[in-house]
Amino acid sequence: MGESQMKTNERLVLLNQRFENPAEVISRLAGMAKEEGLVEELFVVKLLEREIEYPTGLPMPVPLAIPHISDGCCEPFVSIATLAEPVLFKNMDRSGENIPAKIVFLFGILDPKNQLSVLRRFARAFANGDDVGRLVAAKSPAALLRELDGILEGMLDISW
Repeated sequence: MGESQMKTNERLVLLNQRFENPAEVISRLAGMAKEEGLVEELFVVKLLEREIEYPTGLPMPVPLAIPHISDGCCEPFVSIATLAEPVLFKNMDRSGENIPAKIVFLFGILDPKNQLSVLRRFARAFANGDDVGRLVAAKSPAALLRELDGILEGMLDISW
């Protein structure tokens, strides 16, 4: 499986969750990936450090955040949290603006050279607020993953 396919499953999805800050969301999603054997402890530490220096909030029609890193990643994957109340992530453009994220996509990549193409694919896919709105409204992890795989045009490997 190349970087074009990212592993995920229902155990990597949280629906309608409440978190106080980005570090809580990131730690929980990264911890779930660690439980699935997709990352090493280094991933969690480096991801939290990276979010401070390179924030990942995106002011899309439905605001979101896409924390990501390759350090300590064993398999390309995505874990997802929809949020009952928005969590303020700093804008990816480094303006310092707070983005009230309603959904967080945390992903791990194997090759840092692929980071930009993965980011572009996610950003393009989520430019449509209706698509992301359907994800935020999903009633089950399975429904969210089906919808997400459709939006990302088969980018997900849900079969494992």
